[in-house]
Order: sequence, then structure tokens, then C-alpha cells
Amino acid sequence: MLALWIALASPPAIVPGGAPLHAACDPSSEVVARLEAGTPVNLGYSISGDHGRCFHVTAGDRQGYVFAAAITTLEEYEKARIAASDKELPQMIRAEIRKIREEAPAHPLVAPVLEALEAGRPAQALRQIESELLPKLPDEPNVLALAGLAAFQSDDTRKAEDYWARSLALRPNPQLETLLARLRAERASDSGHERASSTRFVLRYDGRALSSHAASSLLSVLDSELDRIDAALGCPSAEPLTVIVQTRSAYRSATGTGEWNAGMFDGRIRVPLAESTSPSDLRATLAHELVHACLARRGVRERWLHEGLAMRWSGERPPPERLREAQKLDRLPMWDESKPDQIRLYYAWAWLAVEHLYQTRGESGVRELLRNPASLPAPAIR
Repeated sequence: MLALWIALASPPAIVPGGAPLHAACDPSSEVVARLEAGTPVNLGYSISGDHGRCFHVTAGDRQGYVFAAAITTLEEYEKARIAASDKELPQMIRAEIRKIREEAPAHPLVAPVLEALEAGRPAQALRQIESELLPKLPDEPNVLALAGLAAFQSDDTRKAEDYWARSLALRPNPQLETLLARLRAERASDSGHERASSTRFVLRYDGRALSSHAASSLLSVLDSELDRIDAALGCPSAEPLTVIVQTRSAYRSATGTGEWNAGMFDGRIRVPLAESTSPSDLRATLAHELVHACLARRGVRERWLHEGLAMRWSGERPPPERLREAQKLDRLPMWDESKPDQIRLYYAWAWLAVEHLYQTRGESGVRELLRNPASLPAPAIR
């Protein structure tokens, strides 16, 4: 389905007049090739740096960076890709935040609200929207959509549903319609109403999946894992992070994810739990999602880096046969949720790419890169 939807959009290509293929996301970097007008390009990850947004692209046997302005049909292609990814809730939310950033009215309060939301302070963002933005712009669809996003990431799903419904009543938005449908599915299947908290976490859980005693122990695990990951990567301070623990069936119904998925970060950490789940497996899953949360607060968006670092710092290692298969590839494989084997291959390649990054940069070098995501190199495994 992903390939079909993307095929319906005109494939990205180089604009009339051609464009340079740079060695880095910087117009002053080495030009490794000159791409002629109309040259088809396969888009990889994107970087938003000081010089604007650029994409890592593949054009034939050449790879490098091209700035967004030099790529045709980019908007249509990305809309098709987003429409195809309707099961990938975290990406949908990031895409909607980006869309609001581009379309929201030029109001001086919008930018700080978006910054608060992306920095892991959704409750602060929601307070600002409700006290300062909505009184002035009560019928602005983007502001209502933004309020819904802040409420969702604050784990106030009832309020999020109301704001998104009001936004859609004012203006159609297929992406937001999909988010609202997913939210309603979550609310229908979510029976986790028990709560426990620490200074850095709010734990919401289903009593069928977790006892109150186990919930207290889990908070201690979360605190110790965050300390460890903060020391390794740097995790900017933010509001207490919501962690939701559900039964496996409730988790699948709420998220729509495949069996390969063991957890999710969508502004909240969500994990399924069964009687067969071992304490070590649960700790690894929580560590994996905590890495995603820390990187999101850093502004890191590259999926390969998210997944590779999450595996490294949760102690996960792909099986040897999968690593051997990934080592034969000369580029990052496609992410296709409809193909579990392809997902596993992606994880293996990402693990190798992060190992290569640590071998070439060292732990201090990687921490420095994460402080400046625009300086990230292209992923490589050798």
C-alpha cells in the first residue's frame, strides 16, 4: 500500500536549471556532482539547518544532499507518503506539527507554543494556547489543531478529541481526520485509569496488566534508566513524561501496530505488558522508548539514528544473520511496515550505522553531534 500511494504522486526530480549535489547540508560544502534538470531522485532523510531544509538523496549511483527548493513535486510526494503512513502515529504527529508551523497565522505566540510542544512541554503549550491564543483566535483551525496536539501529548485525550473535532468542522484536513480516528480508537480500547507518579514520570496503567506494587517498582526502573540515558546522550529537562502500560490486546487496538512493535513514543511512552513479559525485556523496552523521547527533545528526527541509538542503549542487538544481511547493503533500506522482515533489516542496518558512528566519533563526539542535529553525517556502516 505504501508503494502504491507514493507511486500515485509525481516522483521527485531536479528542477529546471539543474542543481548541485552537495557532500553535506551546507551550500558551501563540496559539490560532488551536478544533477541535470529532470533527474529523478530517491529521497532519504531530511535535515533543517541554518541554510534551510535539505534532503539526503540518491540519484543513480550518486548520493549526497540537495536543498528542498531544487526538488520538484516535493509537497505532493510528501503528502502521499504521509497518507500512506496512516498507521505510524508518531510520524503523523510530527508531520502535523510541521504543517501547522508552516501554515499557522503570523501570531507572536505561535512559535513559542510550537517550541514548547517539540521540547517535551505539552502542558505548558496547552496552557499558553488556552489562555493566550484561543481567546484571540477562537475559530482558527490551525490553533485548534495545535491545541489538540498539546492535549494529546499531555494525555488529555478527551480534550484533544474536542479540539480536533472543532478544527475539522471549520476546515477539512485529511491528516487530522486520521489522527482523530486513531484517537477515538485509542479511547474506545483504553481501560488504563490507574495512576502513579514521580518527579519525572506519570505512569498510567491498566490494573489487568500491572499491580499497584509493580507500578511503584516500574517508576524506580524508569528513573534509573533515564539517569543512565541522560548521562549517555543528554536528555533536556522537560515536563514529567507520561508512560502508559496496557494489555497487549488494548495496545494493538489503540495503536494499530504490527506484532513486531513492542513500544511507541508519540509524546507519551506506550508499552504493552503480558504475564510472559520478563523484567529484563520490559526494562529494555522502556529504555528504547526513553531514548526516542530524549532524542525528540533534542530535535533529532532521523529515524535510523533514533532506532540505532535506542537499540544500543537498551542493550538490543539484531541477530547475527540479520546483521550479515544488512552488511551487504550499501544504503539504508526502506522502512515498510507491511513487511516485518524489511523492518528487522532496517533495524539491523541502523544498529550497524550507529556502531560505525561510535567507532569513528567516540561517545563524546556522538553527544556533541546530538547537541547540533543539523551537523549529523549521512548514515554509513563502513
